[in-house]
Amino acid sequence: MSGGEQESSGEKSHDPTDRRLQTARDEGNIERSPDVDAFLAYLGLTLTLALFGDSLVDGFGIALRAFISSPDQMMELAHAGSALGVGLSALTPFFAVPALIVLAGLVARRGIAISAKAILPKLSRIDPVQGAGQKFGATGLFNFAKSTVKLIVVSVAVSVYLIGQIDLIAGLARAERSAVVVVLGQIIVDILIIVTAISFAIAVLDYLWQRFDHRRKLRMTHQELRDETKEGEGDPHIKGQRRQRAQDIAGNQMLTDMQDADVVMVNPTDFAVALKWDRDGGGAPVCVAKGQGEMAARIRDIAAEHGIPLHRDVPATRALFASTKLGEEVPEDLYRAVAAAIRFADTIRAVSRSS
Repeated sequence: MSGGEQESSGEKSHDPTDRRLQTARDEGNIERSPDVDAFLAYLGLTLTLALFGDSLVDGFGIALRAFISSPDQMMELAHAGSALGVGLSALTPFFAVPALIVLAGLVARRGIAISAKAILPKLSRIDPVQGAGQKFGATGLFNFAKSTVKLIVVSVAVSVYLIGQIDLIAGLARAERSAVVVVLGQIIVDILIIVTAISFAIAVLDYLWQRFDHRRKLRMTHQELRDETKEGEGDPHIKGQRRQRAQDIAGNQMLTDMQDADVVMVNPTDFAVALKWDRDGGGAPVCVAKGQGEMAARIRDIAAEHGIPLHRDVPATRALFASTKLGEEVPEDLYRAVAAAIRFADTIRAVSRSS
């Protein structure tokens, strides 16, 4: 079986195009990295405790003290609501900061895609074969390995830290309550820092994997790539026809513009270049038409119809055709040859008028 037949049979050997990625996004199929979100949540918790830990403990302590010291008053709705409000206001940063950081992370990496297609029921979602492939395929194995490594690394790191703090923790049994709160708060922050650092390393790996896996699932066959190219840019055959029509239109306009040319320099049969010189303008002669092969023959025919002299100069005609674009003045190194052609044309016209 040839390579082309293999590709047509469904081998996805091409990376997804930008259009393919955008279509998938419109359908709600985007890169999702839960470990990046988990890292950002841990980062938010760590920052919250580091920045607002004292006020959080104070506010929550005030609310808790009110419940413990005045249980009878707490039976009244007003007092209970006031104490609860103090406690909740103290806890607000604990929930708000991580949520805002996770949301900012989603926006930064375009991890939010709202699509009606994503919530429509699909039979593929309940396909047991596809589900088994996701659980036991490359993605499933990666997720299992990632979770196992994360559990082991976090457990070992936290255990090592706590073993190092065992004397400090044991001494809390004889410490005052305020000191216990401070030490336990610092231990919690330290553990969160450890977990956040580990989560960052895992999040980097997870992001790279999810990006690779997302693009792998969207890879395209050769036929899909061709179909998308046709849809986006048009069928190559149709584009060729449009290009040919544009060239025909441009050629017709060029042949119209050359009808008042001063001279046509020829090769004599392969090339033709029509030149016009504005004697009052002070500039050099301008190329108003040029062609090769069939177009050169048409230029010679129009020159004959309109009485435009033909001047044979093989090297100069070739040089003009290669170096001068339509509407441009002839190059300086060809002035002598062009001047000879125009003098020849003027002589022919003078002879025609006198006869």
